[in-house]
Amino acid sequence: MSIRFSNVTPGEKISVSRWSIEASGPGMNDGRPMNIALPTSTFLPNVGGVEVGLSVIAGQLTLRGHKPVIIAPYRLVRALRQMDWIAEYPVVSFPPKIFQLLRRCPRVGFAALDLFYARIARQYGIDVWHGTVGYPTGVSLAHYAYGNPKAAPVLVRCAGEDIQRDPEINYGMRLDPRVDGVVRQWLPRADKLVAITESVAQEYRDIGIPDKQIAFIPNGVTLDRFSSPFNPSAVRQGLGISPDTFLFLSVGRNHPKKNFPILLDVADALRAKTSQDFQIWIVGNGGEPVEHAARERGLDQVVRILPAFTQSADTPFEMPPGDLIDLYRAADAFVFPSKVETFGIVLVEAMAAGLPVITTDSPGCRDVVRRDTDGVTVSHDDVVGFADAMQRIMADTNHRAMLSARAKERAKDFSWDAIVDAYLQTYAEIIDARRSSRMRLG
Repeated sequence: MSIRFSNVTPGEKISVSRWSIEASGPGMNDGRPMNIALPTSTFLPNVGGVEVGLSVIAGQLTLRGHKPVIIAPYRLVRALRQMDWIAEYPVVSFPPKIFQLLRRCPRVGFAALDLFYARIARQYGIDVWHGTVGYPTGVSLAHYAYGNPKAAPVLVRCAGEDIQRDPEINYGMRLDPRVDGVVRQWLPRADKLVAITESVAQEYRDIGIPDKQIAFIPNGVTLDRFSSPFNPSAVRQGLGISPDTFLFLSVGRNHPKKNFPILLDVADALRAKTSQDFQIWIVGNGGEPVEHAARERGLDQVVRILPAFTQSADTPFEMPPGDLIDLYRAADAFVFPSKVETFGIVLVEAMAAGLPVITTDSPGCRDVVRRDTDGVTVSHDDVVGFADAMQRIMADTNHRAMLSARAKERAKDFSWDAIVDAYLQTYAEIIDARRSSRMRLG
């Protein structure tokens, strides 16, 4: 099955070459495939966990015989068309600058989006709405469906800064009182809110969303990409890593919430604890300040900063890039000092590669790596705790092997098959609930 882009106008369907898969599997709507609208305020060709994950979900739904349709910002759909990108599902565009209108003039923006969603519902016979990003997508969907007895049920999956707040590091859209007010007013009116971690669920509760409206569905990872034939020695040699060097890996863009500068203090503390050669590699964009600080402290041969790996031309929207997977599998352990995560996908990637994991007990990290079960967790500011945990993993091969085995087992919980099963079950539940409500109302 394939879809090729043609000239597209706002709301126009991108041409579908064929629908050939018979309906089967969980989540069928009275025995027939579901028509699933997947509106989002961000999508490919932006490459991140949200965008790539949504594309994978749409592809998996298609393979199971359902009929998803992605609805993405006009400028992104236009960019994909210019790339001549081929997908397994149709993509339509929002009207140009519709979300800017919603931000500047909520009343007019909501009214315009109500009309747009109603047209999409008629055109595609939508059975369920699955919105990605709470603001602006989720609130606009909730506004459209609220008080509309004919509207299909709405599921919203928040992505991070659209629901979480941390004033200390200036993180979160809801630090803007206007955004916070709109989110508090409309997000609770969705039929179901997806929490990718318990930390996100607590944010929902804090704005008045009861547990019965919350479904726990994490992000996913394509596990088989981490199990193909592989020669770690060749990768290490190509990167200039000595066979005797213990390599700790960390991955992420340099943002205050990632807390990467603490790894300089950790490196100093670890050097005082062991004579074994080790290095800490941090992979991600924006790491120049950490690199400069490492050089000033004489740690530039211990703590190395690498820019983010780029996708290959053959697989431009694959996450993580193949070269990064090779580095995961060539490393000896993973250390991640984040202060807050929505969902620590790099932790799952590291566990899928079989790396022992040391991370924090912070939101989003503790939800993925359960303390003393899947890996080691310490406080985000505990330099000695990090150094002690890293030294033990270096010195104790049995401990390291145990953590590696547990990591691989934990990663299985985040397979895309399991994630899509959970979404289909949730779709069916809210469709049934909406149908029952209509029957009660006559």
